[in-house]
Formats: sequence, structure tokens, C-alpha cells
Amino acid sequence: MTEGTLHRRNFIAGVGSALAAAPLVVAAGKGPKSEPSATFLKSLPQLMEWANVPGVAFAIMKDGKLAWSRGFGVIKAGESTPVGTDTIFPAASLSKTVVAYTILRMRDANQIDIDRPLWDYLPYPDLPDGEYAKAMTARHALSHSSGLQNWRFSKGDTLQFAFKPGESFQYSGEGFYYLLRVFEQITGRGFEEYMQEAALKSLGMTNSTYGWNADVEPKVVWGHNGRMRPSEGFNAQRGRQMIATAEQLKKPLPSWKHEDVAKAYAESNKDAPVFPNFLLPNSAGSLLTSVDQYANFLGRLLKPRGDGFDLSVKSRQEMFAQQVKINSAIGWGLGVGLEKYGGRDHIWHWGDNGNFKAFMMGDTTNGSGVVVFTNASNGHRIWQRIVTEVMGTDHPSGYFYMT
Repeated sequence: MTEGTLHRRNFIAGVGSALAAAPLVVAAGKGPKSEPSATFLKSLPQLMEWANVPGVAFAIMKDGKLAWSRGFGVIKAGESTPVGTDTIFPAASLSKTVVAYTILRMRDANQIDIDRPLWDYLPYPDLPDGEYAKAMTARHALSHSSGLQNWRFSKGDTLQFAFKPGESFQYSGEGFYYLLRVFEQITGRGFEEYMQEAALKSLGMTNSTYGWNADVEPKVVWGHNGRMRPSEGFNAQRGRQMIATAEQLKKPLPSWKHEDVAKAYAESNKDAPVFPNFLLPNSAGSLLTSVDQYANFLGRLLKPRGDGFDLSVKSRQEMFAQQVKINSAIGWGLGVGLEKYGGRDHIWHWGDNGNFKAFMMGDTTNGSGVVVFTNASNGHRIWQRIVTEVMGTDHPSGYFYMT
């Protein structure tokens, strides 16, 4: 997700006052719903055509369990392969919530202290010298209160702190990538390898990956720009190249650590800076998964299963507790956005990897929720309509976009 150019404090103040004064749109019928209305489902293909969105999949949660899911449209414009509930989409920044969950499970197992400076685990030479670099913690990274910018893109870009860690909110993929480095330092394993064994498989996300493999390739959607021209996603473009290199080195790709990934990228992209935004896997946004599998994970967040893979009561409470206030309705927890509006508490997250847009939301009281994946740059136009339909009203989080 790209860095915005608006001055953040002015934007926050403006949005906060507007939401306090303005009523939100309420969908026909009472929500949240166990399934969309027949009228809405009939209208959805037309909405997709108008928005130039060729493929959508969404799932609805009730009492923490999958109640309904369905795919619409096609994987790639101009072709006929339909989108199903097992179609693989880039989850984009919804990746962060799974990473946050995994870190909190590590905390529960006494593998990491989320309030200990990350520098104590792994000094990060990309950070600027000074006390801020040695004060940043996992809590700061998970709540986007580290002060670091979202990403670096061009040669000469450097990491900079906009404020003292913990002082304010600034969305940062760079902060999450630092967590990937710490993951690897603590576990001694590659990020993808560890996530597969310690998180994805145990969470029921058995066909999901933060990298790339031949098994997912046939089911992965293509992205589409505003004119609906298709292009492959980041994982496909980088992943095939990395698989070929891994075969030459005879080193399984999931076991690669940051140093392996960075070296391979530098050798094949000699004129490009080796920044996290260009590397695969990426803890901030490279998860590939299906709507059913992500919904299964969301269901566990909303209603613990009691099977040994849940968070502790303390960690779950902290995940959903406001770490930083953004406006009158929106704050941030640990790996999730928080919304308090109309007497309800919701967790949420959006995802934006250019030609892929995603969104998830859950009610932490009754376990209802929705997950939406799309394969187009205009996909947010569709997920906003779906969320309003399913949850019974539109939400402040649908108006908040500050990345």
C-alpha cells in the first residue's frame, strides 16, 4: 500500500469530525446477515461490470463460523475459468493480521517479549542512528506506531522516524518487515517455512503461502487495472524466478532467510535497490490464500476454538485493545484496525496491492463478519457495497484510508 501525501493530523481531524456528524448508509433489511439477499446477488454482476472488476469472492461469518461463501466472475478477464471459494487471491495487507496472531502466539510461548526493543533481538542497520531505533518494539510495529514510513521505493530512500515510537499512528509496512527479520533471528528458520508449520497449517490455511509454489499457481487470480487489462501479481513474477534460483542452489525456497532473498534479488535486479517492498516473502503483504481459508482464520479470531491454537485470553484482549487512537471511531490494535461505532466494536483490515483489493471485518461481540477478495484496482468499490449489504450498514473504516 502506497504512502499518502495528505498531512496526517489534518486528515485525521477532518475525518473524525465528519463521522461524528454524518449518519452512515444503512442497507435494506437488518444486518449482520447469514447470507446476502437474492436482490443483492442478482445485482452484483452488474456492479462488477460497472467497476471493471472481473473477479470477486466473499465469505460471511456467523457466530465465528463460516455461514456462506461464493465466488463471482473469472480469474482472468477474457478467459472462462470461474472464481470459486477455493480460488487463491493476494490477501495484500490482510497478511499482517495473520503475522500479528503468530507473534502473539509466540509471546504466549515466551518466545518473544512484544515490549522489548526489537534492536535487542536483531540490530537493524537500515534504521537511522539514535534513541528511536533502539526504542522500537513489536508492539509499535504491530500497531503502526513505530513512526517509520510505509515503504522505500527509490535509490537513496532511507528509513526515517516521523515521531518517537508509540507517540502516534503512521501505517508502516517497513515496521512489519523488521518483524520478519526478528522472526528469523528468534526461530533460526526462514519466514515462509516457519509460518507454514507454526501458523498456516494449524490455522486451517493449508493452501496458503507467503511465497510461491507450483501447487497454488493454477488457482491464483490475475490482477486488473482500471481498464481491466490483466497482469500477474507480485508473487508470481518474483516467485518463479526464485524457484529457479532455489533449484540451482539446491536450497528449498521456504527455508530461505532474508539474506538469501536479498542476495538473489540483487543478482537478478542489479539496478534496483534491495528494499523490503521488492522482496518475497513479505510479512506485510504477500499472503496468498482463498476466501474460505481466510474466513476460517477470522472465525478463530472472533470465537476461539479451544483446540490449542488459540491466543491466550491476555493476548486476544490486547490484540483488540486500542494501542493508538486515530479518530472518534477508528483506532489500531495489534495487527488489526479497530472501529467503535453505533454501540458495536469491530475489528477490520483493508488490503491494497495495486490491482488487488481486499477487506475483512468482524464483530468481536457476536462473531459475525465478512471477508472480500477482488482482482482489480477498482475492487474497493465492490467490497464497500458487499460490506454494507452483509453488515447492515456502511462503516467508518470504509471511509478511512491513510496509507
